[in-house]
Amino acid sequence: MKILRVLPSMDFGGIERGVYDFSSVATISGHKVVIVSGPGRFIPPLIEKGIRWYNLPMDKKTPAVFFRSIHQLKEIIKEEKPEIVHIQSRFPCWIAYYIKGDFSSTPFVTSIHNFYNFRWYSKATGKGDLVITVSNALKKYAIDYLNVPEDKIRVVYNGVEEDFAEIEKGHSSVIRIGMIARFTMWKGHFCFLEALRKLHKGGCKIEGLIVGTGSNRYRGKLEEWVIKNGMRDIVNIQQMDAKEALKNIDILVVPSVKPEGFGRTVVEAQMSKTPVIGTDIGALPELIKNGETGFLVNPGDSDSIADYIEKLMKDKVLYQKISNQAQKIAIEKFSLKNMVENTLKVYSELLDRKC
Repeated sequence: MKILRVLPSMDFGGIERGVYDFSSVATISGHKVVIVSGPGRFIPPLIEKGIRWYNLPMDKKTPAVFFRSIHQLKEIIKEEKPEIVHIQSRFPCWIAYYIKGDFSSTPFVTSIHNFYNFRWYSKATGKGDLVITVSNALKKYAIDYLNVPEDKIRVVYNGVEEDFAEIEKGHSSVIRIGMIARFTMWKGHFCFLEALRKLHKGGCKIEGLIVGTGSNRYRGKLEEWVIKNGMRDIVNIQQMDAKEALKNIDILVVPSVKPEGFGRTVVEAQMSKTPVIGTDIGALPELIKNGETGFLVNPGDSDSIADYIEKLMKDKVLYQKISNQAQKIAIEKFSLKNMVENTLKVYSELLDRKC
């Protein structure tokens, strides 16, 4: 099968990581994948794997980029003659919407990865011949908010490499509480810090690790808070990849105050036998079964986060039980292999309709 994947760029982000992972595995399985995107860190390793890449940046949402991209994407499709075109992110989805009529025999798939605002602008993500959502929570959002017909939607969970299960924790004399997220307000960093402050004041021996990229201004505010509250010696803010971070995290907190479309960090942690405490909104309840594979709290509830951390610290049997069960389910439901197979099933369903 020849597949054309279209997205704004191939740098940091969950969408980009998913396209990289899919393309790598699908190519090994004998499929041909062509990427149309702007540049980014994932492009060199994809080229090394023999995957063709067209440099078409679509991360600047201007009229000039829009009309240029319409013309260039048309030419690429004519040249490559893919069997499937799969588009991700709102701006490229609008570009594809305006050229789709020129390729009536080629199925177009769109994906919805996030709970977007601005309903009209977001509607393009639901205009594929079939629409993939990466969680049931997003399926409901697509039906209720974007008016996508339910029979067009297929849920395909994101996949995570199973080598996260091979992570070996570094030794520490204290419990290390971590958060891995972009530096942006809705991820809930200050709620996380409040939970750590409560534990620290209560005499718990802990260390806090915040890992992320994004706004330097926002990161500066987090660092100011840490200094102001006398926690400089126990809270570290760094940038590193998830695998390295999880070697140094015993409990992961995902305190998002807005709904997550999936929650890749949750699954990565679960695969590494790291218990997760997350908020009970968006897709996180699909990943965390409260009390069995982790704990769920209301958004902004730093007291409950602190209480669950302390519970896990004191009850080693519970810690191991949750770690083992979470890893088992994560490998069964959220493996990279499952994601690739289920995505290919969506493509095959469309191709079978043509026969």
